[in-house]
Amino acid sequence: MIDKPNEQVKILIVDDSPVNIDFMLELLKDYDIRTVISGQQALEAVQKELPDLILLDITMPGLNGFETCQQLKASPKTKNIPVIFLSASQDTDSIVKGFKVGGVDYITKPYNTEEVRARIQTHVKLKFALEELALMNDYDAFSGALKRDAFLNNSIGWLRRANKLSMPLYLFIIRIDNAQIINDKYGHTIGDTVIKAVVVVAKKVLKIDYIITRFFGGEFIVLFKDTTKEEAMQQAKQFQNAISGLRLKKVPDLNIAISIGMAASSAEDSQIEDTITRATKNILKD
Repeated sequence: MIDKPNEQVKILIVDDSPVNIDFMLELLKDYDIRTVISGQQALEAVQKELPDLILLDITMPGLNGFETCQQLKASPKTKNIPVIFLSASQDTDSIVKGFKVGGVDYITKPYNTEEVRARIQTHVKLKFALEELALMNDYDAFSGALKRDAFLNNSIGWLRRANKLSMPLYLFIIRIDNAQIINDKYGHTIGDTVIKAVVVVAKKVLKIDYIITRFFGGEFIVLFKDTTKEEAMQQAKQFQNAISGLRLKKVPDLNIAISIGMAASSAEDSQIEDTITRATKNILKD
C-alpha cells in the first residue's frame, strides 16, 4: 500500500489569519507544511509543487475559498488534491456549497485539535489508497508495465507538454523478435518469464524519467521525457545491452533476440501514434 510518514506528507494551508496559521503549524508540526495567505497564492503554489492535501479558509480577500477550490478542481493537474474547508460559518448552506465545489470535508472553528488531526489523517490515507487503486488500474498486474490504454490516454498530456516546452519525447520500440519461438520451444511459462524480465531490467537499468508499457505481446514502448537525445540514446543502449545479455537460470542457453527503433516527437504529431509509427519504421536488428 502507498504510504508516507507524516514528515513526507505535504499539506498546503491557505488562510489570511496569522493566528489560524500559527495554530495549524503547531498542530500539524509533524507534517511537511507550506502556507499562503490568499487563493491566488494557493493557485500559484500548487503549480510549483503538488501538495497531498489542502486546508482552505473560505473567507479571504480576492478569491474566496469556494472560488479557489473550483479553480483547483477545474485543472487536470490539481483536481485530485483533497481540499478540506476551514470556516467559522456553521450554516448548512455554506457546508453544502463546500462539498458541491469539490471539498472532501468541512471543519468549523473553534477547532477541536484531536478532531482536526483525525480528519486530516483520514483524508491523507484515503488519498493514498485511491492513488494505489489508480496504479492498479493503470498497470498490468502480469508484467508491471503501464497498460496500453493508460499509456495512450496519458500520452496526450505528455505530447502537449513536450511541444509547449520544445523538449521532444524520445520513444523507443523494444521488440522481442523470437517471442513466438521461445513459447514454442520452451513453453508459455518461460515466455511469460521473459516478458516480466524486460520490465525488471528497465527498473534496474534506466536512471532517468521513463515510462515503459507493454504495447502488444512481446513488444514494449519505452518513453523518455525531459531529457536530451544523447542521454535517451545512451539509456536505451544500456537497456538494450542488458536485455540482450539476459540469461534465465532455468534455461541458460536461451538467447533473447530483440529489435529496437527510436523516434522523437515533433510539433506536427497530433497524437503519440504518429511518433510510434516513425519509431516502428526505424527498427533495426540488434
